[in-house]
Amino acid sequence: MFRFHRFVLFLGWPYNELLKMDYFESRHCLRRGSLIGAVGAWAIALAACLCIFTARASAQQKVQESPLPQTPVEPAVPDTVMPQINTAIQGVTTPDISALADALHIGGKLEDAPPEVPRNSLVAIGDLDGDGVPEVLLRWAVPDNLLGADVAPDPSSQPLWNVYMLSWDGAHWKASRLISGVENFSHTRINLGPTMGCGLAIVVPGDESQAADPMVFQVKDHVATLLWDGQAEDSRLQPLLQAQVKFLEQSGAASEMIVTGRADPGLLQFPRGGKRGFDARAVYHWDGKAFIPAKTEYVANQDYTLYRFISALHLHDYSAAYALVVPAKFLNADSPSLESFRKFVQDNWPEFLQDNVFRAAETLEGTPDRYLFALSKPDQRFVYHPIFTNDGKFLLTGLTRSREALPAEPQ
Repeated sequence: MFRFHRFVLFLGWPYNELLKMDYFESRHCLRRGSLIGAVGAWAIALAACLCIFTARASAQQKVQESPLPQTPVEPAVPDTVMPQINTAIQGVTTPDISALADALHIGGKLEDAPPEVPRNSLVAIGDLDGDGVPEVLLRWAVPDNLLGADVAPDPSSQPLWNVYMLSWDGAHWKASRLISGVENFSHTRINLGPTMGCGLAIVVPGDESQAADPMVFQVKDHVATLLWDGQAEDSRLQPLLQAQVKFLEQSGAASEMIVTGRADPGLLQFPRGGKRGFDARAVYHWDGKAFIPAKTEYVANQDYTLYRFISALHLHDYSAAYALVVPAKFLNADSPSLESFRKFVQDNWPEFLQDNVFRAAETLEGTPDRYLFALSKPDQRFVYHPIFTNDGKFLLTGLTRSREALPAEPQ
């Protein structure tokens, strides 16, 4: 599977966004970019800031609207479908959507077409430019001959779609391409604020290994313009796995974007598609140019405690790590103290103070070592066995380590 336009790699969560935490207890297709775990020292230090806060905190940022230069969406590769669409709609001289559908042969019976042939669709999405005529979203199946001779068909795969917006300019319909080569997407009409009016949000969903890709478009001079791309290099979107993206209307103000999913900031890496890890809920405000983080909440569980504990020790923040343990049980001491904890870590757990990335192991639920994690070295592997309180606070009461020798390389 592939997607026609550019690919962008995420290198971790922005430092200042990790600091804007809010803590609470509770509780698919080609993608543009690949979400990768941060394994370098920069990414480790970046993500480790998650441990600093253990109480609820939120950062509300003032929303400002300002004029934004708008650039029509430029296809990353030549679009051979667009000329066909323009040819089909050039003779439609009425804003009647049914006439537009007839010109595009949408809704009628396709002669000699087998039932499995994907059907193009046309749907009105509301008046985005205020001219009284609703814009129309066109979903057009990517022809098989555009997939390339080296791409073998996958019987289990879904059809790929190009998505276009059609806008009535008073005399004819004008087409703009929005996204290309996607298996699935959702669209929502959103409010961009009093001075900007309506916009269109397109979301390509994520999965266990890809972050969701939200985009915001606006109609200017009957042409779709890309205002913001969640996977652009300068985006402040926090990449969450298995993410769900929703937009909430605000009375008299721009819509909010709510993203929920599995956090994956690094330092303690979790198996893809597994049940280990912790969830996050991030709220974003529209500032006139982009969606910016306003508040992030994390779901408290054992893995969240582990991550904060590892992050705190990586930063040598002994006080933050000490707050995540039951001192008397963890140190097996009658009179524990922060100083004794610091010395205990330095003498027994020096690897937590270094630039190391730990990996959580996927184990069966209900097993004694449900939350074990490991650190691999060139010649051996350390396996850690944590114990937690069961009072909903998930504090560490113990942590033991075993050492495994790795088999020798074959000669």
